[in-house]
Amino acid sequence: MENFENKYKKKFLSIFFTVFSVFFVILLFIFFGFKFLNAEPAYDPTKQRDSTLITEKELKQQTEQTSNSIFTPPIRTNVLITGVDKQENLTDVLMVASFISTTGQINLISIPRDTYISYEGESLKALREINSGAPRYMKANSVYAYTKKSGMEHLKSTIEDLLGIKIDYYVKVDLKAFKSIVDAVGGIYFDVPKGGLKYSDPTQGLYINLKEGYQLLDGEAAEGLVRFRKGYARQDLQRVEVQQQFIKEFISQVLSKDTLVNNLGEITLSLIKYVETDFSVSDLPKYLTSITSIDTSKIKTATLPGTPQTIDGLSYYVSNSNDTKEIVDEFFYGNTNPEEEPISQTTLEQNESSSVSE
Repeated sequence: MENFENKYKKKFLSIFFTVFSVFFVILLFIFFGFKFLNAEPAYDPTKQRDSTLITEKELKQQTEQTSNSIFTPPIRTNVLITGVDKQENLTDVLMVASFISTTGQINLISIPRDTYISYEGESLKALREINSGAPRYMKANSVYAYTKKSGMEHLKSTIEDLLGIKIDYYVKVDLKAFKSIVDAVGGIYFDVPKGGLKYSDPTQGLYINLKEGYQLLDGEAAEGLVRFRKGYARQDLQRVEVQQQFIKEFISQVLSKDTLVNNLGEITLSLIKYVETDFSVSDLPKYLTSITSIDTSKIKTATLPGTPQTIDGLSYYVSNSNDTKEIVDEFFYGNTNPEEEPISQTTLEQNESSSVSE
């Protein structure tokens, strides 16, 4: 009799938990379906970007686009990308990308690690509330180290002030974990600069030994490539250029690889484990369809215009506000209409050549 009761209880519990699980899954679908169907438009240019360059045409364009589907991405999305040295909490890779969904274009501006950042008035007050011992001015790669307890939000607002834009999301990648992500996509082919790259720093556990020429870089080699700078004539500025070239190749090769689909699980695990971002799961549906529209031939890159200067005995890279405004206007407030030709890059090329020559 006892055996019969035990079997009955087990069967009852099995049925109960099966029904409960199914019911729970159904509730989840209903909940997320309700959230998506009742979601507010995710993008409003007037709220996200404060500029007279936001035209009536763009406002009308976005209204028409978002009214068609809640899964339609915003016309423009700005993302702060950082590579953090976990040992010292320095953001030695600092970029802002602007993705234009209507044209499939990505504009990418790099901010050199030594860029001079100063705080005054309310911005200084906000900084000291986070860290009372933080200096009034510092290098861009040190901002996160001084304000780490506020997360990435303070660095995000600092870069917004520097460029005069609104950043929608941030992505923080541990530089040590960078190699795991590259390995997850099967490596990246890249043309290593002439003469190769060789550097050794036992204190950081960094050993770089790359031969020149086009080759497949695994994660460890790719990490060495994006961190190398001591052997370049223009050091950090040249490293920034190599980082930009690598990002271009990474996007181009990953989007065209069958391994993206075949290794999706491994890539996802690497992203979850090593990447910190404020991009939420609920944001994902509106971007899924636009990933395939990215045109890698339209990726444009630039470096924050400026000149090296010595301040209180330390080397800084001081940005040129006028030249920066011209690049920002083109990269973050420029053409979003696929039927129109993009703005001429003559000014951009002149600015880049002048910063290189200096």
